[in-house]
Amino acid sequence: MEAAIVVGTLYLIIGLVVRVFPTILAGYSSLSNREKENAEKNGLRLYASVLFLIMGSVTLIGYPISIWLENPGLSVGIAVIATISGLVISVIGGGILTNNRI
Repeated sequence: MEAAIVVGTLYLIIGLVVRVFPTILAGYSSLSNREKENAEKNGLRLYASVLFLIMGSVTLIGYPISIWLENPGLSVGIAVIATISGLVISVIGGGILTNNRI
């Protein structure tokens, strides 16, 4: 149960740090100059930051909901679903933001 609190807090911290230091994103430092310019113009920092903040919030909200519903395994399930959903959304959105000019 407490793992959901740790994971949610970690996502919130990453969401705040990514906005200041986008180089911690996987693959950001290996982008070409053109792709980095596209990523900056299209708001990749903000996108990644908001995505991690939402993932952390959903995970942390799942913990009291699991206690309220008296189903402790629910918080872990919500954390897993938030992680997998965030992964899929970040791969699709990150590709769009780095390769396309908006």
